[in-house]
Amino acid sequence: MSATRMYKRRLLASYFSVVSSTTLVLFVLSVLGLVLLNSQSIANYFKEQVTMTVFLEDEAKEIEREQLITTLRLAAFTKTVRYISKETAAAEHSATIGEDFMDFLGYNPLQDALDIGLKAEFVNTEVLDSLGDVMEQKPFIAEVMYDRPLIVLLNQNINRIGFWLLVCSGIFVGIALLLINHSIKLSIYSKRLILQTMLLVGAKKSFIRRPFVLRYMGLGLLSALLALAALAGVLTLMNRMLPEINWLGDAYNLLILAASVVLCSITICALSASFATRKHLRLTYDIVY
Repeated sequence: MSATRMYKRRLLASYFSVVSSTTLVLFVLSVLGLVLLNSQSIANYFKEQVTMTVFLEDEAKEIEREQLITTLRLAAFTKTVRYISKETAAAEHSATIGEDFMDFLGYNPLQDALDIGLKAEFVNTEVLDSLGDVMEQKPFIAEVMYDRPLIVLLNQNINRIGFWLLVCSGIFVGIALLLINHSIKLSIYSKRLILQTMLLVGAKKSFIRRPFVLRYMGLGLLSALLALAALAGVLTLMNRMLPEINWLGDAYNLLILAASVVLCSITICALSASFATRKHLRLTYDIVY
């Protein structure tokens, strides 16, 4: 194998190392940015899994039930309303436990009920307590139930997760900067002899540094595009798996995220290449060899 071919192979391996490591770091950062952009949608998704169950008296008339359902569907806090008859509830319960409990009891102890799905902004204990008190005043409503401890825990954890997500994002950005910078430093270190040779033949430092900076800016752009392509794949997958969460969100925010990834990649690669080449150009011939 000729020396020229071996040099080209080493050069390509060096560039591949920079691109692959930078792409991986940018991909993780972009996924983290996507989660931050959709944090409110994710929180709303989990909040809207909470339901309030309204149990009706056996003596409740059909017209009273239908009026209540219509009123609830028109209410600002309601996302969904589902009527479950006592017969349907008994069938579902029997399927869950694997046997017909009514054969043992001799009657159906369950009640007709309404499962109310709530909009995320109304899922808090103050609103649900007030709503429950108002509904229980109706004579044909036996009881209003919802998982109060779960709602308290959910709201507390959402706030905590949001805070720690921001902290982790800041830490990871710092780590990403160090990793990209270190990768480029190692790549330019492998070319230190070329830098010194160009100095020895009389080339100016700015002339030597410029092509290196431009080349690594191009590698930074390539890495950003690869990371965004991988992010698009993840976004498509998540949109299929959890369509309830608006992963696409605001197109403007996604555009800002993509532009930020490209700009950060190019800037970091340019600065790292500039500092690394400047450092090696300051070294004397004896130290380099």
